[in-house]
Amino acid sequence: MRTRHIFLLLGFLFLSHAGYAQSADHDIEEGVSAFQEGSYEKAEQVLLNITESDPDRAEAHYLLARLYTETPLSDPDKAEDALDEAIRIEPENPDYLVAKLLQLRKKPRTVLQERIREQRRIALSKRILSIDSANAFAHEELGTLFIRDFWRYRNALMFPSMAFSGNLYRGSEAMALGDPPLALQESPLQEDLETDDTFNDTEASPQQIMPAFAADPTNVFLADRFDVEELEEQGVPVLDLSGRAQHAYERAVAHLEDALSSDPLRHSVYRQLMKIYALKGEYDTAREMLENMHASFPEDPSTWLYLGLAQAYGGDPQGAASAFETALQYMDNEEKIVFETLSLLLLPTEEELYEEDPVTYASRFWASKDPRYLTPWNERKIEHYARLVYADLLYGSEGLELRGWDTERGHILVRYGPPERDVVIVPGSSSGVRDVGLAPTSRTDSRAVPTPTDMSFSPRTAHIGGDFDMLSEANTFNIWDYGDFRFVFEDPFRNGEYRLYSPTASDMSAGVPAWLNDYSIIAEETIARTPELYEYEAPGRRVDIPFVASAFKGSGEDADIYVSYGIPISEDGIQQETIDVAARIGAFLVSERRDILVERRQTIYGLRGDHIRSFDEAHLWVGGQVMTAPPGQHEVSMEFETVSGGTIAVQRRAIEVPDFTEDELQVSDLMLAYTIEEADPDNVESATVHRGEFAIISAPWNVFSHRQPIYLFFEIYRLTRTEDGETQYEMEARLTPRNNARGIARVVRNIFGTGGGVSVSVPGSGSLPDETNYLILDAANQAPGLYTLTLRVRDLVSGKSVERTIDLFLE
Repeated sequence: MRTRHIFLLLGFLFLSHAGYAQSADHDIEEGVSAFQEGSYEKAEQVLLNITESDPDRAEAHYLLARLYTETPLSDPDKAEDALDEAIRIEPENPDYLVAKLLQLRKKPRTVLQERIREQRRIALSKRILSIDSANAFAHEELGTLFIRDFWRYRNALMFPSMAFSGNLYRGSEAMALGDPPLALQESPLQEDLETDDTFNDTEASPQQIMPAFAADPTNVFLADRFDVEELEEQGVPVLDLSGRAQHAYERAVAHLEDALSSDPLRHSVYRQLMKIYALKGEYDTAREMLENMHASFPEDPSTWLYLGLAQAYGGDPQGAASAFETALQYMDNEEKIVFETLSLLLLPTEEELYEEDPVTYASRFWASKDPRYLTPWNERKIEHYARLVYADLLYGSEGLELRGWDTERGHILVRYGPPERDVVIVPGSSSGVRDVGLAPTSRTDSRAVPTPTDMSFSPRTAHIGGDFDMLSEANTFNIWDYGDFRFVFEDPFRNGEYRLYSPTASDMSAGVPAWLNDYSIIAEETIARTPELYEYEAPGRRVDIPFVASAFKGSGEDADIYVSYGIPISEDGIQQETIDVAARIGAFLVSERRDILVERRQTIYGLRGDHIRSFDEAHLWVGGQVMTAPPGQHEVSMEFETVSGGTIAVQRRAIEVPDFTEDELQVSDLMLAYTIEEADPDNVESATVHRGEFAIISAPWNVFSHRQPIYLFFEIYRLTRTEDGETQYEMEARLTPRNNARGIARVVRNIFGTGGGVSVSVPGSGSLPDETNYLILDAANQAPGLYTLTLRVRDLVSGKSVERTIDLFLE
């Protein structure tokens, strides 16, 4: 099926060849007509008759090859024989050679077949380019193979003197079956690398990270055979092949760009370029390439998906959001479902709830993951789309006909993103490198470690557990380390089809602890603990924005929530009457079910200097927002960004909103403030909060100077009235040092009151059951430190009392 498809990509290469009809004989024309009309049996018979009567008619053999590739008469063996015969007759015909090149891309049955075909494709590509230096097919083939080499070498590490034997490493004199060692083997493209005078393969030496052996290399023991850092710490020599990777990258890009220069409509070349740019992280370069792709494929969803990936990982979330939105419009339904479903992120138990109401569940899910409500796009959702594109680019399996997100590596990547460390390891038993230099035998041995010139190949095969195991001998491993956990994938057949590693029977018989190394099981356990991972990285300078949320009785069942916040100001800014800055501020209230209940957005042009409060470690411009909320558990998200995007702040905190409708004596939350005055209708901007008849500059955090007064604003609800309709009550505020004493010291302090502090007591009266009040405490004589502020209200009519406490810090 794959071969049929790639032949069709030739676009009827032969049939549409200019001038063909004039030069072809009548019998060939008859075969071509039957081919085009779909009369394949008739076309076959006509062409066979031609080849029997004139065996040197190359055109007829080529058409037969296409007939046995593209039609229901498909027969790979006949197609190969017919094409070989056409090439024998016309060995310099680039069309025939390109067809052969495509034919050699058929999925092989074995690793050995793939290696042989790879060598033939390289040789054939070079041959085509010697005839037609601008041939896009040949350039694409070489570019694709160089991408494979770049991928192989970019993060490849080797432990050339080690072999795995269960959970014990031993010195190896081994050579893997099938492949020569990765570290010192010649790439099939090595000839191209050697023609570059700048290439220096000594970069792939056991570099400075290989100090003199920290231990006898024949006695390195690890419980986990994939702990790379532990190996390095124990002094095991490491070969780093990143130098070779860079040269492969440069050659891949050069060939692929030449392919596009010859044929800018080759969609597959854009995909290959996007793949290597993604591997290298060259997203600025990718965007330049995608401008050309857009010119050729403006309505192809791939164009917009690649652009979205480049924008997302290139630091332009707005551009990424727009590109992904456009891609969704051009997608077919099957692909769109993948991008819109949450199945790749949820646990089985969550998926049941999701299937009950996918739209509502998805809305709440993405709201719960959105790191910044202030932006009109959801950064976490953009990251999800980018991961899907990245996984499909890099981890799709043509052999298994799987999209990238359906493979094991792709699935892990969608959940957790690119790993912190991505390492390809060929164990010692597959390295084929034999240490013929002098290896230190103790930590104090100062003899030099071997270099590549000190190593040679041994034509023997290592054994694991005493018996030859081809899977283990040929295996390579891809380790993805996420810091707190990792995954290990294996490629036992060296065909790029990686899967989660599980120990083989011979591994376990040799003592490999299956419970520690079976990454199929480990992956399930990890996903159950951590279904997905995302850490938002702000594009600009990240600062803290302290805030405090205070709840008061509102209308009906809802409460009024006052959010007081502080924006950090530089030392230079505090001297200005107005700070010249344009900024966006947002306050968002999110319910426990992740619904956004309230959002307050504000754009500020200039910050008033009289709102700045200075502290020992910060200068804050203070402001406030008000919103309403029902009783219960909620989350407040306070966000700030300069219009330029250079400074960003996001702070979130859970709050408990009381039910102020209960029929009992209650006190609101305690709002700390720097000043409280009667409201001035002509100067509403002088305060951060207005409540009733008061204008308040509220505190964004519970920090005060001991040299300034502490204002305490609060409300009392449901005071009992006398028969005369009056209320009578007492209010006492006590500021006491935080009691951190223990045992007997705590008892003594509580009995004798040796903790210090300050208090104020004021009587109150009125005619309404709900009263608004504030108190002022003078902390001038208090030492700096942590304090607890307690407000106690006693209803003198009912005899009931209520208390509220809050902690604060005196500078």
